[in-house]
Amino acid sequence: MTVLADQILLRRENVEAAELDGEWLLLNIDTHGITKVNELGGYIWSILPEYPTVAQLAEKIHTEYGVELEVVLADVQAFVKMLFEAGLITNA
Repeated sequence: MTVLADQILLRRENVEAAELDGEWLLLNIDTHGITKVNELGGYIWSILPEYPTVAQLAEKIHTEYGVELEVVLADVQAFVKMLFEAGLITNA
């Protein structure tokens, strides 16, 4: 699955999130599936409503952490793909 850089992403309403010791747990209430993500994954999850595209997320992380934009873009793309596969996000 390819997610376009300007495709609007939405967190599903049936997902609860909790941070525990720098890691995040994302619970899909419908499927009872739990997805564990690291601190950066939790950060992406938390800013997704404000930065709803892969390009916006990558630019924000690039600006905040100073990592090369191409590297960040590839990592965000992979993370978003995983969120789709886990049923945690959808397209607008």
